[in-house]
Amino acid sequence: MMDDLLQEMIDPAPVHHDAPRRRRLWTTVAIVGLAAVGATTLTTSAIFTDNDATSATIESGTVDLEIGDAVPFTFSPQNLAPGDSTFTPLQVQSNGSLELRYAVSYFATPTTNPEDDPVLDPPATAGDLRDILALSVYEVTSETACTATGVAALTPINNAGVGEDWPATATALVGSPTTGPSTGDRSLAAGTSEWLCFQVDFPIAADNAYQDSAVDLDLIFNAEQTANN
Repeated sequence: MMDDLLQEMIDPAPVHHDAPRRRRLWTTVAIVGLAAVGATTLTTSAIFTDNDATSATIESGTVDLEIGDAVPFTFSPQNLAPGDSTFTPLQVQSNGSLELRYAVSYFATPTTNPEDDPVLDPPATAGDLRDILALSVYEVTSETACTATGVAALTPINNAGVGEDWPATATALVGSPTTGPSTGDRSLAAGTSEWLCFQVDFPIAADNAYQDSAVDLDLIFNAEQTANN
């Protein structure tokens, strides 16, 4: 033990230099790391940027069916005698932004003739004009074509067998009011119109029962889009 102590005093162990070297190494690493972080920060903040945006409006279309009022829906002539016919034109317009198809239904209601009651001998039993009048519908080129001469060579567009025995409740006259395309439906492009001519015939076979009678004819127009339908 004494010999070892004396040897250490005579020849002491060299000073250990690893600790300072490691401290310098970690200090260098830290400095390099901070420098890298700083360089990255400087690089990111120097990037050129630009932004833009846009928007668009979405609009739905419209189906707008209008019955033209330039010409009143009034039959002429009046005061019909058996064998007479009476006419009225009607303009149908598509004022929306979408093409449409439409159908027409009708019904009738007895009313009072404003004329003075005749004195008949023998007195007549009042008849219901709905049982005897006949209704036909034509497509015509203009208002003025709605005459006996104008429709003489035309084929009616009303549904087959419909127009006689006028109903008391709405019944399909032209096409069908059910959704979707049906035989006889009328199509109109946006912004267009067409003229229809309604003809009512008073058969020659009508007897005294139909004197001094009147009836109100009502029409219902149902329109729907044609696109995706």
